[in-house]
Parts: sequence; structure tokens; C-alpha cells
Amino acid sequence: MTINLDTQISIPETVYTQEVGEETILLDTQGGRYFSLDPVGTRMWQLLREHGVLRTVYETILKEYEVTPEQLETDLLALAAKMIEKGLARIQDDAE
Repeated sequence: MTINLDTQISIPETVYTQEVGEETILLDTQGGRYFSLDPVGTRMWQLLREHGVLRTVYETILKEYEVTPEQLETDLLALAAKMIEKGLARIQDDAE
């Protein structure tokens, strides 16, 4: 499934997070792997957990950071795709 800014994302209960300074460590308890996010990735993660819809994350980040809309969309969709691929997030379907 292709993701876009209207995609809704959910975070599995098996993913734990810990903020360390301005970064965030993500622990996939099912796969036993951990990942780290830089400060901007951390902000995206916080907004994803709070809102779930990529467009809301996009609109908020666009207001908070100096970034072009095109670059932000590319970066946000890439991060979301990577999180889905690694099992840290999943696309929420209409039944959830």
C-alpha cells in the first residue's frame, strides 16, 4: 500500500520509546531491535503518536521548522515508510 499525507498511522503496543535529551530511542520488543531518532524525527514521532494522520504532522512541522513543503513531505513520507518497514508503525485501516 502506498502512503501519502492522508495516511493514518498507528504505533503497535510492542514499541516502547524513551526520550534522551532531544533524541528518542525506539525499542521494538517483538524484534528485539532498537532505533534512534534525531530531534526532528523525535518531533515527528511525538506528533504521529498524538494525531496519527501524516497530514497533521506535516502541517505542524511546516509551522515549527524552516523547511520547504516539498522537502518536508519527502522526509516525512520516507520516515513513515521506514517505520512501517521496520515494524515500528503500521497503516491503520478503516476497521481499526
